[in-house]
Amino acid sequence: MRILIIALFVVLVALSLMIGSLGGVTPKALLAGDETALRVLLYSRIPRTAAIILSAAGLSVAGLIMQAISRNKFMSPATSGTTDAAAFGLLMSFIFLSKQSGIVQTLFAFVFALVATLLFTSVINRLKLREVVYIPLLGMMYGGLISALTTAVAYRFDAMQMMASIGLGSFARLGNFAIVYIVVAPLILSVMYASKFSIIGLGEDFAKNLGVRYRRVVFLGLAVISLISAATFVAVGPLPFIGLIIPNMATSFYGDNLKKSIIDLMLFGADFVLVCDILSRLIIYPFEMSVSLTVSIIGGVIFMIYLLRGMYGNRKQKTV
Repeated sequence: MRILIIALFVVLVALSLMIGSLGGVTPKALLAGDETALRVLLYSRIPRTAAIILSAAGLSVAGLIMQAISRNKFMSPATSGTTDAAAFGLLMSFIFLSKQSGIVQTLFAFVFALVATLLFTSVINRLKLREVVYIPLLGMMYGGLISALTTAVAYRFDAMQMMASIGLGSFARLGNFAIVYIVVAPLILSVMYASKFSIIGLGEDFAKNLGVRYRRVVFLGLAVISLISAATFVAVGPLPFIGLIIPNMATSFYGDNLKKSIIDLMLFGADFVLVCDILSRLIIYPFEMSVSLTVSIIGGVIFMIYLLRGMYGNRKQKTV
């Protein structure tokens, strides 16, 4: 399975570097030393492909950590209000600071995302809900409230045009791609703490019995989730369903052991988003549609399948 994922990843990266509105970027042109093709490759295609890989890997890992912390397979940054809070933080940075660097935007988005995620997790930990679908539904309602507040504030400060510009995820905007490299640090932390994230997924008492500082690891996990969500949102905009469906698809092959599956999870997420991005470039070629639309359509169908399977499986357990 791993060999297949890696082989697919190599093929998709090669296609991503070659496909675009400028059709002259080909292996033949590059080997011939075509200056235009080389510039497009170095200054557009390579940064774009790197952003796709890092964004997809980061959101996939963030979703897996969120599911481990909440012990719910339907949780992700998009279904816990984290992404919506990041958008709110980005709006606040625009309103109060107007022109600012991508680092400052990411800092605002990170702080708002972390606070919102901490609040949501503290609330759901006090709830005793047995249906696995209730928690993500509450999370989507919570995210909807944050989104409504964001829209109201944007109307008040005449910033709707700015909100519209960040409302669709796209890898065609080159301005903030450097911000996505922030994701490298939380990814490294995720690999280092993969075993501990798996342990806290077994519950607080079990984790403490194994000598794991439960609250500290949970806070670290939420910080990793918030930083990844903030950096990817500022760099490319919202990418729905990645943190939800990729961990479920990966764990169906590898189980819940994060240490065993985390690298494959990153590659799997990168493969998925690369496919969606390539389709976005080809559907209305030579023009390009937003990758978030492609991800939403494909991811939405997969999410509904997993949702129905989860509801069916839960009912079956009750009848047994």
